[in-house]
Amino acid sequence: MSEFENSFKGLRNIISERKLHKNKIYCFSGFLIIIFNAVFFFTKNFFFDNSYYSILKAYIGTFLPAFITFSGFTMTAYSLVVGFLNYGVFKSTIEKWYRIKINLEREQSNLKLPKYSLYQHGIALFALAILTLVSTVVFFLVIKFFIELDLKAENGFVEIFNAILLTIAILLTNYCCILIIYNVVNIFTFSQSLNKLVYEEQKKEIKGKKE
Repeated sequence: MSEFENSFKGLRNIISERKLHKNKIYCFSGFLIIIFNAVFFFTKNFFFDNSYYSILKAYIGTFLPAFITFSGFTMTAYSLVVGFLNYGVFKSTIEKWYRIKINLEREQSNLKLPKYSLYQHGIALFALAILTLVSTVVFFLVIKFFIELDLKAENGFVEIFNAILLTIAILLTNYCCILIIYNVVNIFTFSQSLNKLVYEEQKKEIKGKKE
C-alpha cells in the first residue's frame, strides 16, 4: 500500500500529500525574503560600506553554531518520538484511528479519513526538518570553508554571487525556523492526543465501575 512506503519515496509521498509547498507561510515568507534581498542589493551602498563578503562571513559565523545545536536537539526529539512509538506509548491512539478508517472503508462510507495518520504526518515533518537542518549546516560549512581560505577575487560578479549565497542562506534559515516551530506544535499535538485517549479510557473505566 502506498501509504506505507519506506525510505525517501514514502517520505516524499507524505510531504507531497501535506502540500507544504502550497502553505502560505512558506510561500509568503520566502517571497518577502527574496524581495527584501533584491531591494537591499540595489540600496546597500547608500547605507553600508560593508561588502557582501563581510556580511556573508558575519552571517555564517553567527548562525552556523546555532544550527548545529538545532540539528542535535531535533534529532534527539525525533529519536524520542520514534522511541515512544516503538514502546507503544502512542499505539492505542494509532489503533483507534485505523479501526475507524477500516470500518469506514468496509461500510463504503462517503466520510473519508486522510490517507496518512497524524503520526505519519508528524514523523515525516520531523524527518524533513532534520534533512533541512543538516542540508543547511552542510551549506554553511562549505561557505565557511571557502571564507576561511580568504580567497581574493577582483570581479564584479563575485559581489552578485555572494549576494545570491546570502539570500539562499537566509531562505534556509527561514524554512528551518518554520519547521522547528511546526515540530514543537506537533509534539504538543501528540501529547494532547495521548492525554485525550487516557482521559477517555479512564472515563469508561469509572463508568464501568459505577454500573
